[in-house]
Order: sequence, then C-alpha cells, then structure tokens
Amino acid sequence: LLLDNYIPTFAFTVMYLLVVWMGPKYMKNRQPYSCRALLVPYNLGLTLLSLYMFYELVMSVYQGGYNFFCQNTHSGGEADNRMMNVLWWYYFSKLIEFMDTFFFILRKNNHQITFLHVYHHATMLNIWWFVMNWVPCGHSYFGATFNSFIHVLMYSYYGLSAVPALRPYLWWKKYITQGQLVQFVLTMFQT
Repeated sequence: LLLDNYIPTFAFTVMYLLVVWMGPKYMKNRQPYSCRALLVPYNLGLTLLSLYMFYELVMSVYQGGYNFFCQNTHSGGEADNRMMNVLWWYYFSKLIEFMDTFFFILRKNNHQITFLHVYHHATMLNIWWFVMNWVPCGHSYFGATFNSFIHVLMYSYYGLSAVPALRPYLWWKKYITQGQLVQFVLTMFQT
C-alpha cells in the first residue's frame, strides 16, 4: 500500500504542510479542544505499534544474522521478507504520526510546532518511501529499530500523561529527549 507510486506520499506530505500552515489560523479565534479522549487510545496504539515494530526488527536482525556494518541488501534470506514487512509498517507509522501535529493544533499548543518538529514529520514519510523502494532491508534496520524503541517510551509517556492522576508517577520524560539525541548520533555514526 502506497509504495507503487510516489504521488500519494507526496500528496499526504503537502496536505500535512497545508494543515500545519492553515490549522493555527483556523484555530486562532476558537477555544482549544480537549483531545484527552482521543490522546489516550492514539498514544496507546502507537506505543503498541512501536513495540511490535521493535520486536519484529530485532527478531529479523537476529534471524537474518545481520551485522552492524557492511550488511548487503537482500543477504538475510527469509529474514529479509520479515524485515521488509515490518519496515512497511514503520513507513506507514510515519503517516499516522502526522496526527501528533494535528493534536497540537487542535489543542492550541502551537509552541510545540517548531521548525524541527514539522521538518521531521514532513521528511520521514518521504525518506521511508524511498527506503522502501530501494533499500528495504540490509542496513535500513538500524535507525528504525532504535527509533521504534524510543517511540515506545515516548508514546507511552504521552498516553499516560493525558491522564492527570498518573502524571506524578511518570519519571522518564527527561530521558526521552536524551534517548532521541543518542539515537540521532548513533544512527548517523552507523549510517
């Protein structure tokens, strides 16, 4: 789904950018929406999807005997098919994650819609379309595996923090950004 032709991926990205541009203008004179009823299942769903992807990526790497450096494309046998299947879900999750920004807009949390946030979301779907069409296995696993692990932490935190009674018990917020920075550095090094 969505991989045969680049136009849908590009169109979704353009629509995302239009919502990012027009959404705050639309919400300017409106009351923010409380999205709590949506945020809990949304974040729980992304936590479970990220956990599934992390597990499948790790197991594919193990099954295919992938190594850290110099892994050829299509060299892991049957594990490559498993890898390609889970990487498709990873690609598709980047489309789902556009909702992160939409929730910021609806809740009027415009301070969280930074250039880096928008750039990240707008580029990831496109980058992974190209990965899935040219190198859907081999070394494509590393960044996706690490990112899926970070997303388990991040989306579980966001989901639980949407329940005010649980906020005092959430201790790992400060480690999420640190983990993202470590992920970025290690992925750049490995790449």
